[in-house]
Amino acid sequence: MNSIPENIQDLFNSIVQIRKEEQYKPMSELLKIAEYNKNFLLGLRKKFINNFKENVSIVTCTNKPHFIENILLNYANQTWQNKELILILNKDDLDINYYRKKANRFENIHIYQIPEGTSLGNCYNFAVDKVKYDFIATFDDDDYYAPNYLADLMCAFQYTDADIVGKLTYFIYFEEKDILALRNPFQEYKFLDKNSFLDGGKKIVKKKVFDSVNFRDVSLLEDVYFCQDSMEKGFKIFSADKYNLAYLRRSNKDNHTWKEQDETILKWCSIISKTPPYRHNILA
Repeated sequence: MNSIPENIQDLFNSIVQIRKEEQYKPMSELLKIAEYNKNFLLGLRKKFINNFKENVSIVTCTNKPHFIENILLNYANQTWQNKELILILNKDDLDINYYRKKANRFENIHIYQIPEGTSLGNCYNFAVDKVKYDFIATFDDDDYYAPNYLADLMCAFQYTDADIVGKLTYFIYFEEKDILALRNPFQEYKFLDKNSFLDGGKKIVKKKVFDSVNFRDVSLLEDVYFCQDSMEKGFKIFSADKYNLAYLRRSNKDNHTWKEQDETILKWCSIISKTPPYRHNILA
């Protein structure tokens, strides 16, 4: 990973009040202190939130009927007002009229259905062709996106020149073990290099990127290839804050495309808490 850019270090120094005895520490070390980390994000939000009113298209692809309410609430609860949801049903026996009826209570939701043999990559490509707006956020169907998730990532487009913004560092809640952990700790506020990538539902992409890059026709590692292909074309990818998103690692692993055992994933994480509920720990 690259180091934290100088302009972001300057922002940190102007926003966060650092205790005298810690003023000699680099920003990378200060971000490990929860108080400073959260105060920096809150300061960024206050500084940039009212300067940027771009519209965002949220894209979700699903073949799991039991997650429809989660999909709709993740969309509706976002504080970012200027948004639409493009929902792609990727299973033949789903009744599209049922989903449209469920979505009627919310505005700007557009639902499409494509054959279940279509790869996840091509589901995303189909959705990109349907969006109206210049920023495209990918949401997973089964995770938790807190109300300020979109707002904070959209702010990052103002203090960086990134083409893609997301979270390399993020929270994972292991449902079966009641453990909250942090994946890829201490990789915030940095541009990605060619050895890193943003996982599927953890990024916002400028629509112009899709003039040069498409998702590959695969259902596994499509997020890895998309980031690699984007960087090869010269697009910049930025890892912002860690807050307001929880990847929910459920007891039923049939719900996951990532089939790795929980014990293995935990080895790649730092444990935050073993006391549910998890949500208050991820909010900012």
